[in-house]
Amino acid sequence: MPIKLITFDLDNTLWHTDPVIIRAEHIQWQLIIKLCPRASTLFTPTSLQQLKLKVMKQNPQLRHKLSMLRIEFLFQIFIQCKVSEAQARAFSQQVFTEFLRARNQVELFPGALTLLQALHQNYQVIALSNGNSNLATIGIDHLFHAHYHAENVARPKPHADMFLAALEHAGVEASECIHIGDHPEQDVEAAQTLGFKTIWANILKQPWPQNLSPADHTINQLDQLIPTLSQYY
Repeated sequence: MPIKLITFDLDNTLWHTDPVIIRAEHIQWQLIIKLCPRASTLFTPTSLQQLKLKVMKQNPQLRHKLSMLRIEFLFQIFIQCKVSEAQARAFSQQVFTEFLRARNQVELFPGALTLLQALHQNYQVIALSNGNSNLATIGIDHLFHAHYHAENVARPKPHADMFLAALEHAGVEASECIHIGDHPEQDVEAAQTLGFKTIWANILKQPWPQNLSPADHTINQLDQLIPTLSQYY
């Protein structure tokens, strides 16, 4: 059966996320101590991690709402620095804005832009991501027909919500869709369960978990994708 819809994970599928987050969090911390110098003596990396875990525990409803969770974490940093509540809210939003700007300064994997441009001509293409990247800020939103993420659907992958939203948006059956992602459970196994065809985008050369069924296909670089898709014409 021909493929009519391609769903894409984003982080570590179209770009390497870890160095981006490290840089964004460095920018975040520098702005925190600029706004509130006391934070540099009040917190250590360990105590910041403990505070983040505490915020997650106290706000289970935000566990997968990464933007709102980070804003609340930043708010609690400023509150512990004895900043007024109003000022803490303003500072946390200011810092988050800078973090998010840096978080979306990504470097696409080789061939990603050309690939997306080609796919957009022949398929519906929808992004499915548990992260909080912004396709418009990155500059590739025009190459996707929709973007579902953990802040505009009820539950993140590996739950079915994003996949089902994509099928409904495209008006296709799961058998007419192929999902491409780097995560064995959240991408490949989750999509397989719903009847999607799957491609494991192992750009970062990770081992496959022995307890999981393999994807229909594996690619190690993005320029292998179109030849892989050609068998479904």
